[in-house]
Amino acid sequence: MKKIICFSGIEAPQGVESVSANGNVPAHNVYNAIADGKLTKVKVMPHTDLFGHEGYAVWPGAFECEIDANGFITGVQHSDELITGYSIKAAQDGVITLGVEETQYKFAPGAPVYIVENVSVVEDYKTTVEQLETDWSANWWIKLDDYGRIDEMWVFRQMRRGEFDPLLAEIKKFRTDEGPAVNGMSIEYTYFEPDNTNGSKLPVFVWFHGLHGGTSVWTSHFEWNPIASWANEKFQSQFRDGGCYIIVPKANEDLRPGHNQTWNGKQVEPFIAALDDFFTKHANADPAHVYVGGYSMGGIMTWLAAAAHPEKFAAALPCCGCSAPDVFKRQLENLENLPVWALVGKGDTNCANQFGEHMPALIEAAKKNGIESRLTVLPKGYMMPDGKTRIPHDHCVWIPMFNNMLFDSGAPYRDKDGLPVPSTVIDWLNKY
Repeated sequence: MKKIICFSGIEAPQGVESVSANGNVPAHNVYNAIADGKLTKVKVMPHTDLFGHEGYAVWPGAFECEIDANGFITGVQHSDELITGYSIKAAQDGVITLGVEETQYKFAPGAPVYIVENVSVVEDYKTTVEQLETDWSANWWIKLDDYGRIDEMWVFRQMRRGEFDPLLAEIKKFRTDEGPAVNGMSIEYTYFEPDNTNGSKLPVFVWFHGLHGGTSVWTSHFEWNPIASWANEKFQSQFRDGGCYIIVPKANEDLRPGHNQTWNGKQVEPFIAALDDFFTKHANADPAHVYVGGYSMGGIMTWLAAAAHPEKFAAALPCCGCSAPDVFKRQLENLENLPVWALVGKGDTNCANQFGEHMPALIEAAKKNGIESRLTVLPKGYMMPDGKTRIPHDHCVWIPMFNNMLFDSGAPYRDKDGLPVPSTVIDWLNKY
């Protein structure tokens, strides 16, 4: 049986109940969710997420779920029936404006609206279109009827930012597009196009999101990493010729047991096709100066794309992206002529150990070819750019990276040995 079910993220500590084994019923966890318009309990086997993988949380949202005869969720996938996006403008006369691109939709009479708050689904989850407020941090999912009207709507509020979001002006500068299909798969992406006042070609920075970022083309880009900040004049003005395009591809994710698809080798060629297509549409984007980077699973995709097509890129910036050691070693062997700045936290042990084992050989090989590659390992417990707040997890090295490896005071970040990073990120990219 299939149902559309809306979750708040199953790793949430609230709203979770552990049930011991009883007879033929195995031990399992019970989570709050919205199904068929009702607050309900769903059963999931313990120690796995809904996709069947240990240690990961499902990104909150509405999914199409397979449910077995005993009421256990056995599979989760994104539904073709649903449209998803980021940002909401308050409705007027039953018409609502959704998405950064501000598409208008009408509501069918009596169409329900459900609110999912972080961290758990709460009792007062039902609302009306008239009560929805402008909220630029909200994700939404809608199901349309045969007349193109909203038949059902689910809203997830990560936090309340409203019009005071400091990145709102930058977020509004991004647009969406999609590359051509290759072997039945295409890559959607958001992109920023800078103002080009002198007519020169400008470099392109590609940034791959992490695991579960394929759930939403918007939220994963602007909630969990501050990539929108690079659309700000403060950062744009530091690139040569005064600007840089930004492309943020969206993974085709299908993490059901046995499928296990997020960023992987299958998506390299569709991504390259999307990149080539981008240059046909943006004459001022310079294909000779493409920088590629990403974090976590996106860091792995950075290695994959750069190793498969080093000729496409001028430099690579993988952050905390580690794969199987033998695969990782083979990827590095293709990158002796491509400048690479690898960034990882010392406390991020799996990645730090792997980078520390294999990157020195790449750095030495690149040096013989006149290429400056780098490995920066940040110390345990490194701080946010404000210099006062500890970054919540040593995996999150992209936070200082997007502040150009500088604290807000202007002082450079220091590595695990106490040495200042040798330059800002943008100064390093500008060499290539």
